[in-house]
Amino acid sequence: MTAPAVGTSSTPGDRHADRLGLLRRPLDLGALALTGAAAWRRTVAQTHRAMIAPLPLTCRIAVVPTEPACGATTVGMQLTGALARARRAPVLLLSASPGRDTAADRLSFSRRWPLEAPVPTAVPTAELGPVLRDAAGCGPDGLTSCLRLEPEGGGRASAWRRARRELGHFFDVCLTEFGPLTQAELTEIAPLHHAVVLVTPARRRAVERSRERLHRLASALTDDPGDAVGGVVGAEPVPAGSAGTLRGRPPVVLHAVVATAPGHPLIPRLCPDETLIPYDPALRHPGPTPLRRRTATAVAVLAARAVDAAAQTVQASARGEA
Repeated sequence: MTAPAVGTSSTPGDRHADRLGLLRRPLDLGALALTGAAAWRRTVAQTHRAMIAPLPLTCRIAVVPTEPACGATTVGMQLTGALARARRAPVLLLSASPGRDTAADRLSFSRRWPLEAPVPTAVPTAELGPVLRDAAGCGPDGLTSCLRLEPEGGGRASAWRRARRELGHFFDVCLTEFGPLTQAELTEIAPLHHAVVLVTPARRRAVERSRERLHRLASALTDDPGDAVGGVVGAEPVPAGSAGTLRGRPPVVLHAVVATAPGHPLIPRLCPDETLIPYDPALRHPGPTPLRRRTATAVAVLAARAVDAAAQTVQASARGEA
């Protein structure tokens, strides 16, 4: 008796499985294209590369709310965390807001400025940076420091200038959380930073008012207000003698529109350089909490634009545009 040959025939189920195997890859690629997953991954990769671009100077960022309780503190803390994680370099968060529930209130490791304990004068120059960063209150990640600015003789503005002058250059990023500012105050502090993030609640009238402020700021910082499109200040040199950023370049002004409640906000169509930070319950939780994909992407885009503004300053100085 002869044994039947093995593998000489196949059942209809096997043939059906083979056809599915041949179609699986095209179907997977089609699903990626239809859902936008491939484009999203490409955007995330480009944003991450912009965030980790090397900088030979401290990137200075100002976060300014247009009104109280609009999410500016949350935006500032998220930017600080995103930059510290991506760049793996020390970040200083200056809390200059006079209100309650500021970044210094939320971060248990924050210290007061001026520092209560003087820094030892006998510290070698090579070790001065780590000592000062530790004195400024270093968080569990070993990278984030937070200082609460106490008013001095000249007010909080004087304390901010002194902290930035004495400590800022020991950090890769120096982000300042301000309280609501008048137009004159905003015009004064803007040129001292590479990027200014104006935070607005996701309401139609609030967004329109903020755009008016951004255009007035653009006309104050540049000769041609038309260079500002969608709330971003153009890159023309400021007039001679003004207190501009390094090498006299004006700052980039970013507009963050924050949804503070669930649902679809009723706001005007945003310009390409305006960023909507969608409502995310994780933002209300204390401590590190994973964000939704859209929220994390929006924060990363703001952080990347701020780093790019500092990089543009370096490139302009190298070309001798100042």
